[in-house]
Amino acid sequence: MKVTLLGHASVLVEMDGVRCLMDPVFQDPFEEGTVVSCPRREIHEGALPPIDVLILSHGHLDHFDIPTLARLPRDCHVICPKDRAIAYAMKELGFTRIHETAPMAKMVFPSYDLMTTHSSVTNVVELGMVFKDRSGTFWNQVDTVLAPETIKIVNDVFGRIDLLFAMHASQNFGFFESRDTGFPFAMHAMNLQSALAIRPRAVVPGAAGFRFCGAVEWCNAFLFPMSRERFVADLAALDPGIPTFLANPGDVFEVSGGEVRHRPGASRLATMLEDDTARLRFDPTAPIPPLTDPNPDGHSREALIHAVDACMEGFFDFLRKAYSEGDKLVQAHRELRAGYAVGAVFPDGSERWYRAQLDESAPRFEGPSEAVAPADSVHRIAASVLHAWSAREKSYFYFRAYSRKFTTLYAAARTGDKVAVEPRPLDDLLGYYLQRKAKGADMALKVRLDRELALYKSPPAAR
Repeated sequence: MKVTLLGHASVLVEMDGVRCLMDPVFQDPFEEGTVVSCPRREIHEGALPPIDVLILSHGHLDHFDIPTLARLPRDCHVICPKDRAIAYAMKELGFTRIHETAPMAKMVFPSYDLMTTHSSVTNVVELGMVFKDRSGTFWNQVDTVLAPETIKIVNDVFGRIDLLFAMHASQNFGFFESRDTGFPFAMHAMNLQSALAIRPRAVVPGAAGFRFCGAVEWCNAFLFPMSRERFVADLAALDPGIPTFLANPGDVFEVSGGEVRHRPGASRLATMLEDDTARLRFDPTAPIPPLTDPNPDGHSREALIHAVDACMEGFFDFLRKAYSEGDKLVQAHRELRAGYAVGAVFPDGSERWYRAQLDESAPRFEGPSEAVAPADSVHRIAASVLHAWSAREKSYFYFRAYSRKFTTLYAAARTGDKVAVEPRPLDDLLGYYLQRKAKGADMALKVRLDRELALYKSPPAAR
């Protein structure tokens, strides 16, 4: 068995009689132009061998990259989770051998076995994958959170795993919601515990080889508290008997007879151009730049004002109707008599504010205005990004870096001489409206997919 890291989470697995390509992302930048592979790499697509099985772990854009998938021959088998968006996009691209597969499904072939593995995460439909042939066993955990029961089943079915690409990164993606830059102690402990419980013959920190780039590069200082070097050092301190390797794009791992051999830079398919992982250095003392609007599509100020006003008009109308319809999230804000404000930041630096006071009997609205009265929850967002979000042109992966929120919602209570002030964290109202309640929200993902898929409807000839 030969396992090649192509960069970030893209992996080529070559076994007896089969070549499997998992989560291919071949171009930089990716994820709607917000991230690049780190370490920096180059993919030589002309060296890609014929692919028998294409495996997609989940639908996040750093794993499910339509521009790359559109360049692959359509005659391979596709294994993916039971995710309607993935299956729809692959069919639209012209793939016909699509196998939507449940977790913990073992697939037995004449010379190799595959098994999908379960993730305990509830908000993402995702899979890991175990690969086995007569030479050995490889488990690509990807981003899956492993329960002890999952690890036990895999160990019972396959025996000792030879090579594990382990989840390790513990990224602070909650930073986009809260500006919280604390160290993820619990997640790091869980990742270490999983690797120790599996106890493979070799561990590689996997599926976290990217950094933010361009206008959002400043995010790197806050989002990556766990380096691959620290993960490896902590694992070695806990169990020195587990060998570990750091893998860069183009590195190959050969598995045979219970041994794992690391061959740095041995692949003809990927080349590491620069080890720029120092640009991921965690530094929560770094400055957070002011929120600005990059306006990449060059919308006029008048067009942006019209789009923002229309969005907020729909949002306020939703809040009015939610009172009579008994919407649970709005009701929770009503009970706290919350003030909620949205501020749109325009390319020239000006701002346009809207405010809703969610009193018990009826909502009250203010704006648009240049300033806003105090509110319990605030959502500031670039005007062009709000325009793209409401028009279903961009996904969360793009707009999260151009959106800033905070909340001070709480409930104060007195029991005798004691006073308790308890936080009341609630979902963001604007996001809730756009993602679930706005007109066309139920078709938003399809609209965005169709817009991108339209560029790639002519399949290349099969190899």
